[in-house]
Amino acid sequence: MQKIWKFRELDGHKHKAFAAELGVSPILAQILLNRGISDPDQARTFLRCDMKDCHDPFLLKDMSKSVSRVQKAIKYKEKIVIYGDYDVDGVTSCAVLFYVLSDLGADVSCYIPHRIEQGYGLNLESCQTLKEQGVSLVITVDCGVSGFQEIEYLKEAGVDVIITDHHQPLERGVPDALCVINPWQKKCSYPYKELAGVGLAYKLALGVSAGTLDISEHLDLVALGTICDVAPLTGENRILVKHGLERLSNTKKEGLRALKDIAKIRAKKLSTHHVGFMFGPRLNAMGRMGSAEKSLELLLSTDYAQAYKLAQILDQENRTRQKTEQKILKEALSMVESQINFKHHRTVVLHNDAWHPGVIGIVASRIAERFYRPTILISTQEGIGKGSGRSIRDFHLFDNLSKCNHLLEGFGGHANAAGISILEENLADFKQAFNDLASHDLTPEKLQPIVDVDMEVTLSALSEKLINDLEKCAPFGIGNSRPVFASQDLKLKQRPKILRGETFKLWLTDEKITCEAIGRLNGVAPTSLNEGFSIVYSPSINDWQGISTIQLQLKDIRLA
Repeated sequence: MQKIWKFRELDGHKHKAFAAELGVSPILAQILLNRGISDPDQARTFLRCDMKDCHDPFLLKDMSKSVSRVQKAIKYKEKIVIYGDYDVDGVTSCAVLFYVLSDLGADVSCYIPHRIEQGYGLNLESCQTLKEQGVSLVITVDCGVSGFQEIEYLKEAGVDVIITDHHQPLERGVPDALCVINPWQKKCSYPYKELAGVGLAYKLALGVSAGTLDISEHLDLVALGTICDVAPLTGENRILVKHGLERLSNTKKEGLRALKDIAKIRAKKLSTHHVGFMFGPRLNAMGRMGSAEKSLELLLSTDYAQAYKLAQILDQENRTRQKTEQKILKEALSMVESQINFKHHRTVVLHNDAWHPGVIGIVASRIAERFYRPTILISTQEGIGKGSGRSIRDFHLFDNLSKCNHLLEGFGGHANAAGISILEENLADFKQAFNDLASHDLTPEKLQPIVDVDMEVTLSALSEKLINDLEKCAPFGIGNSRPVFASQDLKLKQRPKILRGETFKLWLTDEKITCEAIGRLNGVAPTSLNEGFSIVYSPSINDWQGISTIQLQLKDIRLA
């Protein structure tokens, strides 16, 4: 699929003046301007990325009341349960609060529902169990904001509930819990709205510990949950993740050390890539396939030998997940070919009785990426469907699902990802309504993937110093993408080499400098590259056996 190269506006005088004022290269200055950072003090704060620039937890609505209630529960040895979610964000949220409350002397335990048997969030069966166990305080993490019925049940049973949840509340508002910590709720003046669930758990832990503990050692968990939940790496999230990655690189947690060894991670300095593609899938696998208890047990482990055995279990479960994912992907692609006509369909909505509900979200992401359409895959069993959706630029998934609310039993999520439950009898009407919404919002131009290009440069403008300067903008992720450049009039230095699947290694030159590039050719035949071409890419430093070279990560390639 042909991509649109969208070049950022370039004001030569402005970025040079900005560079001089900051004492940085003109290219780095342009990258900052492209990210909406035009004030020198704002730029210095961004580049500094200091924990001191994080916001006061007590700016969150209900934080003071929540802290008082938790401190009271600790003082009087009440039974506290941290009620989490089965993904990495939910599991790390549980671990952060458990570590801190335990260190403060609390009688605390964690509860994570079984994905297949109980589903996401609070459920009446588990709430009844908590009541029978004599729990007097439940703290939800990464869930709870849509649990109206369950919160009401616990309230009537005399159990106080503190909700910490980063998901957007429904139109009806938030449940009538004792406290609700959610930056999206009405009358919450917290300056930064994009914290992940683990970020909110960390904020509560900061408030409860009241400076009596140094809880920064748990920033490794905050980084894990924030990156794996694909939260925007802007503002406060970027600060937490940067310092969390530093902690993770030298973590003292035996579980994370064991997981690092199982994943064969040798790098001394860890990045968002290591978390998103090596730590994350293994931690997520248990919750995707059923129960996340082993993942939580690993994060809380204090014995390396035990942790290593748990890490092996997670690694094996991840391999099982990969096989299941490949099977579902093959089936879904076949269904797209037979059921979807892209002349009429702006969306892809597929369902199957045999699909594992814990894996369809990953497959939906791959389908959305391949065909560039909002995609929802649904696993149907006994008349009820559980679905997972992924979206594209310019189509807010949560908002559009809100407009289909009358056809759904429940839904939740964000702009780019969401989950739904639906009666099988409503599937046909939902497919039509969802597609109609997309047909209204998505013009043909919006159905072409866009590559945002920061600026055009020559290959000779690239240097290790420049690339190291660009790393000052890290960590990179959603909302703070790695800088992307374009270079034109290039030629091959030697034949392309196939690395794996559709990934190639190229040696290309502008006749002045030769660089190594790695990536997909996006439909361009390798033999046609002899005629000259242009590329968009992100530059990086490749360290191999003590030798550093510039390596270009291809985003797209276009023939001259």
